[in-house]
Amino acid sequence: MREQEDRGTWRGAHIVDEQELSFESDAQAKKRARRRQNIVFSSMAVVVLLVFLAATLVYTGVVKIGDTAGVGQASDNGPAEIKNQECPDLDFVYQDPGSFKLVVMNTTDTAGLAGKTAESLEKRGFKIADTTSGFEEYSDQVATVFAGPQGYAQALTVQRQVPGSVFVFDPKSYGTQVSLALGSKFDYLVKERKLDTTAGKLTCAPAK
Repeated sequence: MREQEDRGTWRGAHIVDEQELSFESDAQAKKRARRRQNIVFSSMAVVVLLVFLAATLVYTGVVKIGDTAGVGQASDNGPAEIKNQECPDLDFVYQDPGSFKLVVMNTTDTAGLAGKTAESLEKRGFKIADTTSGFEEYSDQVATVFAGPQGYAQALTVQRQVPGSVFVFDPKSYGTQVSLALGSKFDYLVKERKLDTTAGKLTCAPAK
């Protein structure tokens, strides 16, 4: 008697039915969904990492936001050619006080003048590199601000703190560092609520 043939085979080959086809289709769909999820999660991880790195660079001072005009640049159009280094006729952008170093000097016989003023400036966010005395030839001024070719905007930032101060170009100044020499006519720092932080020109000392 002839044995009954298996309906799931044909000439020895297995026949895939609708149920198996549906199961295989679901498995492929789940596999594609997992692949899409992996791509999304990987992309999010990369974005988070980039944001963290950017925040770290800003926090450590490697990258400074808002400091594009910090190295002798005009406020409107970025870098500009400085035709007169001693007294450039350009507007400079007010800088973050903590983005550069400041040396405070006492040119008078008033003890503690540089130290007390440095403490006040430090409370405003300035990084005080040193306090010293000297530069007696500038003692007849209210205050004199010294900076080099990379420190014009920083010099403006310091000058805004001291009404009546004048700028003197110092080609030997290092980078963006600024020196503030307090004279016998120095009386006070401008009140913070009255501080002018808009872009502007340096007030230069009269040519000798």
